[in-house]
Amino acid sequence: MRTLLAALALMFSLPAFADEGELAPMPIWPEGVPVIKDWPGTAKAPVREELRENGEQVWNVTVPTLQPFLPEPAKANGTAVVIAPGGGFRLLGIHHEGTRVARWLAARGIAAFVLKYRLIQSPPGESNEAMRKRVLETIAPGVGGIPGVEDGLQALRIVRANAAKWKIDPHRVGIMGFSAGGHVAGMTMYAANLAERPDFAGLIYGFPFGDPNPPMPPANLPWPEGTPKEPWLRPKPTPAPGRLPPMFLAMAQDDMAVGQGFRAYYDQLFAAGYRPEVHLYERGSHGFGMATRGTTADHWIDEFGWWIEAEVTRK
Repeated sequence: MRTLLAALALMFSLPAFADEGELAPMPIWPEGVPVIKDWPGTAKAPVREELRENGEQVWNVTVPTLQPFLPEPAKANGTAVVIAPGGGFRLLGIHHEGTRVARWLAARGIAAFVLKYRLIQSPPGESNEAMRKRVLETIAPGVGGIPGVEDGLQALRIVRANAAKWKIDPHRVGIMGFSAGGHVAGMTMYAANLAERPDFAGLIYGFPFGDPNPPMPPANLPWPEGTPKEPWLRPKPTPAPGRLPPMFLAMAQDDMAVGQGFRAYYDQLFAAGYRPEVHLYERGSHGFGMATRGTTADHWIDEFGWWIEAEVTRK
């Protein structure tokens, strides 16, 4: 592991600050993007990455990148967040779920890194709706995100490998994701190598979409024999080895896209002993991101920032 981290740090030995802390996107696999054999998201012919919707969407990402947004040195608090935008594994809402989030965090002392992860590929001329239909009919839940999860873990490695240069505490490196990006972020929490897991995670109208997902590890060790059954008489629980990191969850209750699965995932967490921070807004629908829609969901980012301050930065 030390050898790998040293190599990653050497690969990304760029100046620490430029353009007010916004560095150019960098490839996360400089020695070649790993090939996932028989992955159904690969098109029959090579595709080209492209921007759509006035640059708001990125399609056909085959070479994943990571863009750092570093805070001013005087504001930096040592915390870092990798950001995985959403888009159904077909596209990335690169700004309202990526760069705008990163700038908000960096302005408050948190180093942010926008991950442009690999996507299901779309041949020329295929519309968004046609692709959505094809993906739903031919690719099982979560399978479209397999390369994205691999990219998410690599992004965490890169940030930790460069922690000293970027003035980051390597034990305060988290990840957050929106919708499909929530799957990317959520699945990194289950990494077999505990040292590669994020130190905290934010799941914004997203969660692990696989069927089945990895087994839910218990949050705490079993109560010793003789422990009272009444919760108010029990001592503080003992965290279990391999438990998932602290989590922040947010969703609007009128979200018809992921609402049912999101609540079910929270129920699984609660049953396993976890007590994540959860915000269920009355309205906001799916994909609110950094948009302003006139609902209380507009303020999720403030609550996420407060949670990081209380649960991560101050500990």
